[in-house]
Amino acid sequence: MAPTVSVLIPTYNRAHLINKAIDSVLAQTYQDIEIVVIDDGSTDNTKEVIGKYGRDIIYVYQENRGIAGARNTGFLHCSGKYIAFLDSDDYWLPQKLERQIALFEQHPEYGMVACQCASIDAQGHFRKKNRPGRSGWILEALFHKNFIRTSAAVVTKPCIQTIGFFDETLRECEEYDLWLRIAAQFPIGFINEPLAVYTDNPSGVSIDSLAGRLHRLRVLEKPYLQELIPPRAYRRRIADTCHYIGRHYCTRGDYREGVRYLVRAQRLAPFFLKNLFYLGRYALL
Repeated sequence: MAPTVSVLIPTYNRAHLINKAIDSVLAQTYQDIEIVVIDDGSTDNTKEVIGKYGRDIIYVYQENRGIAGARNTGFLHCSGKYIAFLDSDDYWLPQKLERQIALFEQHPEYGMVACQCASIDAQGHFRKKNRPGRSGWILEALFHKNFIRTSAAVVTKPCIQTIGFFDETLRECEEYDLWLRIAAQFPIGFINEPLAVYTDNPSGVSIDSLAGRLHRLRVLEKPYLQELIPPRAYRRRIADTCHYIGRHYCTRGDYREGVRYLVRAQRLAPFFLKNLFYLGRYALL
């Protein structure tokens, strides 16, 4: 008989961290699970570390395709009714899955159930918990601000079969793209308690970096969102994103590209006073 929950863990060269993630799954109070690890071309001893767990883990190695590609491969090996995401440098508190599956059972219409995350730095020091979320039909709220961490999310297999896999052309924000596509077609449940712990990785691409914001803009500009989000809210979100992209370019000395984004932001939101200030400041350089 297939397990109820498949826990999908993509990893790349994190042999020194993945034990904590796996052990947190094995310590869950909800135990009708399988663990699927997709090794995305690791060159360290990840395979040996996973091998110590024996048959408790489904281990799949592939040539490096990036995290979206690793998760998409994982979907093909998950047999559970629900698929829970866990990054290999994060971990869960013991009642996470139990609480989420209970909410699914109360609301079988949900396509996804998420929770808050606590945040720690690379040394394991507690920093903060992420912003609170909402339940129900939350597309507009999620479009305004992403409040769902990957390791906090559990989706139903029918939901994934309906909306499709991760977009592998996105090197960042691929999870935000998936959440928005889910929210466009399914209500979502959210537990406003930190039941997962997210590691703030300084070597990764921050969502607030230039690269992160450029990927986010690609996600936000997908045509279906222009159709579903109220025009004023849509323009303001795009304007905000263009504003920060413009400022990033300008601080790098690329004033031509920066001003181009600042001009776009001002056209989208004519009364965007902060943007107008920076546009006036950099347009003269």
